[in-house]
Amino acid sequence: MKPYFVAAALLTMFSCQQPASNTPETEEQDTSTITVTAPASTPAQQCYTKISGKDTSYLQFETDNKVVNGQLEYHLFEKDKNEGIITGTIANNIIKAEYSFMSEGTISKRPVVFKVENDQVFEAIPSSLDAQGNPVFDKDQSKLKFEDAPFVKGACK
Repeated sequence: MKPYFVAAALLTMFSCQQPASNTPETEEQDTSTITVTAPASTPAQQCYTKISGKDTSYLQFETDNKVVNGQLEYHLFEKDKNEGIITGTIANNIIKAEYSFMSEGTISKRPVVFKVENDQVFEAIPSSLDAQGNPVFDKDQSKLKFEDAPFVKGACK
């Protein structure tokens, strides 16, 4: 029984050894040039709520460089709610986006403009409506007018 035990021990010992490499054992890895790359930053979600009388609206968005993506909801008292997504750009704290939403069983699109100021977001008031009833905003940002009641930054839902 001893020969089997010795053979088994030798077999186990040899099978646990690492295979030989083509690199001489005296060569060591140079760790002085290892570069650690931080993970790419992910855009932080920002969430805002506006309560005006019995109406409540929610705005949630993320910015990545100059691109804005998010959600916008209007819960207007005694009217159908509008819920959808916004996609657009931000420059000089002005968000210009397209709002794609579902209302009364129909998918609609319209432009929206917001001004981000500290922990508040103000929605722009359109200067006119086009032939289809969509809001039209002044291209000159200095002429944009904004609602008095802001969306206020808060916890995301």
